[in-house]
Amino acid sequence: WSFGTHFLLQKLLLGRPEHQSNQSILEYNMKCLDDPSDELVQSIDYGRWAIGTKLPDGSIKDMDSSGDIGLFCRGLLEKLLKEYNDRFTVIAGEEAAILEVNGEVLQGMITMDQSGNRITREADKIVVALGVNSTSLCTNIHVTCPVYPAKGHLVTVSSTHDCKYNLTLDGGIGYAAPMANIDSEGRRLYRLSGFVDFTPDKDANYERIDALLDAARVHLPDLEMIDASACHRPISADDRPLIGPSARYSNLYLCTGFGSRGWSIGLGSGSVLANQILGMPCDIDPEPYLPSRFSWGYK
Repeated sequence: WSFGTHFLLQKLLLGRPEHQSNQSILEYNMKCLDDPSDELVQSIDYGRWAIGTKLPDGSIKDMDSSGDIGLFCRGLLEKLLKEYNDRFTVIAGEEAAILEVNGEVLQGMITMDQSGNRITREADKIVVALGVNSTSLCTNIHVTCPVYPAKGHLVTVSSTHDCKYNLTLDGGIGYAAPMANIDSEGRRLYRLSGFVDFTPDKDANYERIDALLDAARVHLPDLEMIDASACHRPISADDRPLIGPSARYSNLYLCTGFGSRGWSIGLGSGSVLANQILGMPCDIDPEPYLPSRFSWGYK
């Protein structure tokens, strides 16, 4: 109830469909992606394509783009391992099970491998960045993390219409993002995304998929559907990400609650979080994203 009340207050009663702080971190994320001094990021080939977003009134917002998040993440991991192999380790096949507390300090985490064996891993600082699974891990140690699953839909389509802009779908139900990929018939691929449904159900709703297709046909009349799916997106109670130290443990940090904007703000959020952990000044004001804003009563 606390989540629902705050979310409706923010979205409906106060008339704030997008908080200014969300726009700030979106713009900062683009600056991080385009930073010429960051040679590591600039060396990643992730199929970047769109040069802006076309709004319903026909105007273009240039602080936006599109790309393949899978390619970016794999490329980033490859570059990090190559550049920092002596101090960067990836442990695959383990699930975060329990955060371990010693008094007022978080001392580590118990993980579980694929055989069910429990492993204790000690750490000076821990970042919880588990999307919709962040809440359950934090709740066990009484850390407020009001992040809940909201189902969104994704559809891949192809079209002969070649566009360099993300397209805002009619009614504000979502977007059509052009991809760098061309199919065997020379048709451009697009990724449609949209809708926010508060339901534990993960199955694709084909009424939602049809609505996305109908809205996209306004811009791409000859589109053909390739595939469709649904996923749970981690949305916070005020639709702003949680980035920074928890109010309860100074060595526990949260980086979650991105909703549908994980790809759009991930790099910028990582930069803000790294600066906080290192005690360095942030390039944008971190205050709107601090988890402590929820410390007064959310469970």
